[in-house]
Parts: sequence; C-alpha cells; structure tokens
Amino acid sequence: MTQTVVPLSKSYTAHDKTFGKITLREPTYKEIYMDGLGKPQDWQPTGNGRAVLLTFPEVVDAYLQKIIVEPGYECISQLNPVDSLALEREVCGFFLVTTESKKPSTRSSSGSGGRSRKSTA
Repeated sequence: MTQTVVPLSKSYTAHDKTFGKITLREPTYKEIYMDGLGKPQDWQPTGNGRAVLLTFPEVVDAYLQKIIVEPGYECISQLNPVDSLALEREVCGFFLVTTESKKPSTRSSSGSGGRSRKSTA
C-alpha cells in the first residue's frame, strides 16, 4: 500500500514521541465507501454558474484517525496551522486523479515500504 511522508515545519513532542514528519497510508475502499467517509472535498455550484471547492474538516480528521501510520493520531493535536494544512492537503491529494495515477504501474506490488511524496507546503 502506498505511503506518503508529510514533512513538518518543526519538531513536535507528544506522548513521549518526538517527530518532524508524519507518515500516512492511502485510504481504502472500505474506509471511503463501506465506512461511509466519502470524499474530503467536493465542488459546489454557486449562484453565478461557477463552482467552489469545499473541504470538509470532519472528513479529513476522520481519515487521519485511520490512516496515520507514524507517529499516531494521538500525537497530532498540537500541530500548528501550517502543518495542519499540510496534512489536509495530503489527505485530499489521495483523491485527485493525476496523469501519473492514470498510467499503468510498472512497479511490483510485492515491493517494500511504498513511496514517499513531499508536501508542497
């Protein structure tokens, strides 16, 4: 399963752990559909024929409760706004279709550890 490393703007200490990055795993079908979490963002029409992208903080948080690999969800309550938004961007990024994600994979699924992706914070 793909993992993403989110570098933080500073080091934090919580629950006897010191960390400067957070590792996330990608959400699963079960979490998205069977557990009913859905998408963390959605386009909503406005009165002028345009649309605005809404982010649902409660959905982002529900995913973080499930997909934080390290240091653990219990450790993130004191993150500053910059780092909190970096986590939000990564959660929402799992739901974006990119040119790279449309290409057939040439990597073996039996490989170790997954890949790291840096945040554009």
